Amino acid sequence: MNNILSGFFTVVIIFVFTGCDTDIKIDNYKSNEILAVTIEIEDDIEIEKITLNSNKSLNTDSISLIEIGEKKIFDLKCPQKGEGTFSVCVFTKSDTLCSAEIYAEGGYRPKLKLKAGKFEVMEWF
Repeated sequence: MNNILSGFFTVVIIFVFTGCDTDIKIDNYKSNEILAVTIEIEDDIEIEKITLNSNKSLNTDSISLIEIGEKKIFDLKCPQKGEGTFSVCVFTKSDTLCSAEIYAEGGYRPKLKLKAGKFEVMEWF
């Protein structure tokens, strides 16, 4: 009986530590191979598109005008295996505002804010 309980708890613990990261998914990538960036827009601008670009990935993520609506906080993600850099660009009708290249590794979840036309890193983990 103890072996059955021990095996059950082992399976539950493994599941909890490996299978419960449901917040961010990209097919064929583990959570620690995904860069997920949250962007908060404080400026009062008409956004046409927001993009996340990684130098380690041919894939980028973007949010189009149709998806933006009245939202001010956006989540973008892309594959990021190993070390690299990323940037975020906000496109308006008359301008493009881009962050500097920012160091990142897979599994990082930075939060940026666009305020007064400049990107600030608010959280880094």
